[in-house]
Amino acid sequence: MKGILVDDNGNLMISGGHLQVDDNQAQCARHLISAFTGEYKHAPILGGNARKMIAGHPDPFWIGSMKSQLKTALIKVSNLEIVDGNIVLTMDN
Repeated sequence: MKGILVDDNGNLMISGGHLQVDDNQAQCARHLISAFTGEYKHAPILGGNARKMIAGHPDPFWIGSMKSQLKTALIKVSNLEIVDGNIVLTMDN
């Protein structure tokens, strides 16, 4: 999917005075995973709550729930796992 790109700080990416538009599927996945439940007012049950798992124990059902949420958002994911406390996301092309 194509959309407006933002940098790691959430600022719009501008090139030559124009907004950058490109494939933003990974960006959308990153935002959904890091969002808290209820943060998206139009879809209050969405949100990965990844920040809640910092220095804690991950929910054993988190991966299945996130895959379902990503699928609902039309983001194609081939693999999602937690490795050494890091979230590893592999996207389908």
